[in-house]
Amino acid sequence: MSAWVRAFVLAGVAAGAFVASAAAQIQPPPQPTGQSTVGEVTVTGHRTPDDEMVRTVIAPFVANHAARDRVSGLLVRAPPQGLCPVTLGMPQAFDDFVTRRITEVAGQVGAIVEPAGKCHANVEVLFTTDPQRIINALAKQTGGQILGMHFVGETGRLSHVSRPVQAWYITGTSGDSCSQDKRIGPDGTVDSEHAHVRVDQAYHGALDTGTGSLVPPRNRSQFVNVLIVADAAKLAGHEIGPIADYMAMLALSQARSLDACSPLPSILDLMATGCSSRPPPRSLTDNDLAFLKALYAADPSVSGNMARTQVAHDMAKDIAPPTKP
Repeated sequence: MSAWVRAFVLAGVAAGAFVASAAAQIQPPPQPTGQSTVGEVTVTGHRTPDDEMVRTVIAPFVANHAARDRVSGLLVRAPPQGLCPVTLGMPQAFDDFVTRRITEVAGQVGAIVEPAGKCHANVEVLFTTDPQRIINALAKQTGGQILGMHFVGETGRLSHVSRPVQAWYITGTSGDSCSQDKRIGPDGTVDSEHAHVRVDQAYHGALDTGTGSLVPPRNRSQFVNVLIVADAAKLAGHEIGPIADYMAMLALSQARSLDACSPLPSILDLMATGCSSRPPPRSLTDNDLAFLKALYAADPSVSGNMARTQVAHDMAKDIAPPTKP
């Protein structure tokens, strides 16, 4: 168990927020019955996206779903050594379902997943009925690191729990500019697994971005830790399947906005305030999967704006493949 997970568990126990009765009201995933049924099938036609559609529809989707790292300006994604998710706070079957779903989606879109039971958790999902106490305790215990890169004046906003499911990202940069940097865990020890990752900090020297050079450094921005906290009381009555897919999206990409309602449906619409005009999705959409595949296939060292453009064009190929003659 990693230092982050130890801090995570200790704070949860101190707040007395694990396995509350409200969490048990979340509906379990449907169980296989051994019988197959044929339901209604809807056939939807696709047209090949033109440049205007890529620019006006797909590119804004990518911009809202892929935040740029505040230090490097690169798109941020899971670390190259892989994801290692863990879920806490629900009955074991629910916890296992969420962890398994995050792992399945990661493998489906090309993200590396570390072997279960042999890795240090870097994606922690917690169901609790008192998320604010959990975040306050963790922020205090980690000296604010759990909130991610921020300036002092941003602490109050970042530590405020305002959503039924909310994520906090510790990000870092690895590559040519960071060969001598070391990650210090919340217990004060050096994390050798991230020995060459420079954790993003507001009051840290600027990275060498290669400005003025014909050969810029090959850096990449990555998640050092992702903390996803779910308010079990607010989720009571919801199905665990869509929630797990929503969490998988949060674990694999840092969205710039969780309330932007794109013309293209997304699992992030599930809890967006501006998407009440259409039915909420019940799973990751084809757009989500196309975006994640394009994100994880993109060169991580390409600048954020250029990378977004490439992700948008690759995503367009996936959601509307050209018609063969």
